[in-house]
Amino acid sequence: MSRRYARLQSLPQKEVDFINTLSGPNLHKRASALYSAGWTLASIGDALTPTRTRSTIKSWVDRYPSPDPRSLDVDVPIPRLRTPDGGYQRLTPKSPGVPPHVADRLLQLAPQARLYRHRMPSSHPCAQANQEMNRLVLELRDNDVSIADIARAANVTHRAITRRLQALQDK
Repeated sequence: MSRRYARLQSLPQKEVDFINTLSGPNLHKRASALYSAGWTLASIGDALTPTRTRSTIKSWVDRYPSPDPRSLDVDVPIPRLRTPDGGYQRLTPKSPGVPPHVADRLLQLAPQARLYRHRMPSSHPCAQANQEMNRLVLELRDNDVSIADIARAANVTHRAITRRLQALQDK
């Protein structure tokens, strides 16, 4: 599971005052404890006087990966986390994926379809491959298959499939 953290939040003033009284290993351990609690590297660095960069705070966190919050006198404040305990809720439906037989066909068509130019006659193999690939991509999108899944199956970039869909919508 990914780390939950408090974006765009500043440390409480009480913590800012406390952390600015620390130095050396105690400061580094406290920064690591704050990071473990969910505070961002930027919010920790911005609270210090003089401010420190995220990379500096990250080096402290890496140096003391498992801080013991009880080693300091003050409890570590917990930020307000906007995401629920279970994580983010998906807004788009989960992609059903590309069926294996269609994926094989897309993989065969993609190199030929890539060579298609609009001046080619419709009987040209590249034009036919392009037409079939367009048909397959549209069918997959109608079945809620993600662009990323289609691109992976065809071994092309996400952008190539997006442009193909945009061109088909413009027609």
